[in-house]
Amino acid sequence: MKVVMIDAANLAGEGNFPQLNLRKYGWEQYLTLADEDIEKVVWRCDVIVAAADEVNRAMLDLAFKIQLIVAAGDSTDHIDMVAAAERGIKVCHVPGRDHTNPEDDKRICREVVSAINAFIKEQDYNRVA
Repeated sequence: MKVVMIDAANLAGEGNFPQLNLRKYGWEQYLTLADEDIEKVVWRCDVIVAAADEVNRAMLDLAFKIQLIVAAGDSTDHIDMVAAAERGIKVCHVPGRDHTNPEDDKRICREVVSAINAFIKEQDYNRVA
């Protein structure tokens, strides 16, 4: 599994995310993502995490393996929900982000990872059932 955080600059602190409940995964984190870098960053990702930067149809079309988008904040306005739904991509959000509070950043990071872990557990359950 490959997770990409596309806009860590929108977090208040360091963006120190805890480990996922997987033995093998990749986590790439970018302060911001330039348009010319989008394809090489998202093309093989399973999960995109975005606090505020746009996750549009063009980006989702490049991310052929994408299964989950996590909005690290109250809103999902920056995510093309129609394109996500058309592709069967699950979207969740972690509410209550205060972009000025580094302590809040720690909670957001924990809850983003918790959301991804819940998704992984759900997927594993669905494979067995």
